[in-house]
Amino acid sequence: MSRSRAYSGDVFHRLLVRCLAEEHQPTDEEIDLVAGKIWQDSYGLVTGQPWPDVVPDSDAHRQMIGAAKMALAPPLRCEASAA
Repeated sequence: MSRSRAYSGDVFHRLLVRCLAEEHQPTDEEIDLVAGKIWQDSYGLVTGQPWPDVVPDSDAHRQMIGAAKMALAPPLRCEASAA
């Protein structure tokens, strides 16, 4: 999947559904693609800097990767305690 394809809403939303509803464990590539989408929709709009130009392991890069991991994390399941 190319980075530009992930920036389209359709691909991005299908990946979110897959991770959340189907409990798919995202690959590093998928995490990077979602981080790029988050960057594009936030800081990238302000700075004009494309995601591929963000320096790997910079603060901004780590923050976007962290946000993508949180966005793709399956929801926590709370087990009902036996009373």
